[in-house]
Amino acid sequence: MVEHDLAKVGVAGSTPVSRSIIILFFTISFITSPLHAQIVQLKSRYLVDSNIVTLPIFVAGESNITVLKLQKGRSLWKVPAFKVRESLKSAGYDSEPPPSSMITFERAQKSSFPKLQKLIARRYEQHYPTLKIRAVSIKPTGSETVDFTMKPGCALRMSQNSFRKKSGTFTVRCKKRVHYFRYSVDGKILVYKANHQIKKDKIIDPNSVHAKYIPFEKFYAPPVTDLEKGRYIAKLNIAGSKILTTANTEPVPAVLKNSPVRCIYKAGSVVIEFDATALQNGRIGDRITVKKSDGKIYRGRVVKNKRVELE
Repeated sequence: MVEHDLAKVGVAGSTPVSRSIIILFFTISFITSPLHAQIVQLKSRYLVDSNIVTLPIFVAGESNITVLKLQKGRSLWKVPAFKVRESLKSAGYDSEPPPSSMITFERAQKSSFPKLQKLIARRYEQHYPTLKIRAVSIKPTGSETVDFTMKPGCALRMSQNSFRKKSGTFTVRCKKRVHYFRYSVDGKILVYKANHQIKKDKIIDPNSVHAKYIPFEKFYAPPVTDLEKGRYIAKLNIAGSKILTTANTEPVPAVLKNSPVRCIYKAGSVVIEFDATALQNGRIGDRITVKKSDGKIYRGRVVKNKRVELE
């Protein structure tokens, strides 16, 4: 038995040899294989920080090797997919084509313009005292405005019509340069709604309306926000659940239609006064007609509450 064991020493069987060959093959294959064996699946759209497209956009964790240089002065580019694939191939990466033949690169824009957001919010709150703003989103309309920063000397400009709705445009002038923006306001506003129909010329009291917060969207006329007893009348018939605005209401005039007024007539040193009934509403300075108890009609100018000076 001893001699039998010694006879096998140094003799290589088929199994150990084949295992060595297999190990050597995989070792050589690993050393000689490309470093970038990953195949990139291209997308139809990418966000970029500038006109320089680098490798990490396609392959996370890669070094900042430039793959493409896009045209300057733009914020949106469309590049044929085959050109992108050729550029990646030069960087050592194979790729699968995207769903479309063109790949869109869009410059990532600043998500926040804090000074502009505060200015817009302040102007809206001045325009609508009961408006509660949750957020203001702002987006520049040109590539040169993407990195804009509000500096001393810059002036924000908005039209008065802008405040009628929650979104719109504005400009910022900095010396001779003008920057253009879009914006949107997210908030809610306290308004008054009619509980039932309110007839024209009727004084609006708290029992005829209720307050309610609604999403701020669009107003054709500013809502009434300081409604107090006796301060407003209906300018026209207001349907139930309708929002009270400056278009369908007005402050109570100095003289109310069908209400008693004191009339004054002056002719030199002669002054005549008598009571009459106003035939129409009148603010101070308005000319209205009045009717005396005997049926005679006169015309005069409202000089103060319940007083008319006849012509």
